[in-house]
Amino acid sequence: MQRALSLLLLLFGALLVAQPASAQLKGMIHLGVTGSSFRGGNLQNAMPIYRLAGGAGVRYRYPSGLEFESGLNYAVKGAELEGTFEDIPIIGTSEITYVSVPVLIGYRFNTTGRLQPRLVAGPSMAFKTDARISYRAVGGDIEQSTTDDGIADRDLGWVFGLDVDTPIKGETLTGGLRLTLGNSNARTADPEVLNTTVAMFVGIVF
Repeated sequence: MQRALSLLLLLFGALLVAQPASAQLKGMIHLGVTGSSFRGGNLQNAMPIYRLAGGAGVRYRYPSGLEFESGLNYAVKGAELEGTFEDIPIIGTSEITYVSVPVLIGYRFNTTGRLQPRLVAGPSMAFKTDARISYRAVGGDIEQSTTDDGIADRDLGWVFGLDVDTPIKGETLTGGLRLTLGNSNARTADPEVLNTTVAMFVGIVF
């Protein structure tokens, strides 16, 4: 984990100094929806949860199509789980709120049309701000919620994305899909549980 943090800082530092005269620094804001679940561990009945997400950041754009991207993103990850408590079937929902810092390398296809596809990939370090678990009996209406103290403070993941940019009235509308695969245990104890998130977003680059 410490090595991953050092790599993120090194890459972010490279973003700050790699600004030749031909590069453009652009700001961006985006909103979207995430679908998240867990993988690994002893989970057999994990189902995705869907939540709103958003963020803001910067892009360093080069005429060749090479781009660097970083920023701050907000997302709620987790899953819906089925189990039993004292032989009573229950449904539990794990919700982990993160603020993440992605450091992505991208390539923009400089097409002659209005649509410019982009591919991005890179690491992202997420920092937990809250973690809760709620549960209810199957078929019941009464739900209880409590703090989940078994969630790790940080979560390292790898991001892969496909975006499309299009110019509109002097600005750039962007949208796309992002897959984030957790690479570290989301919990503080074994068995290892990994976050998996798919995000669909739209935003403005200015």
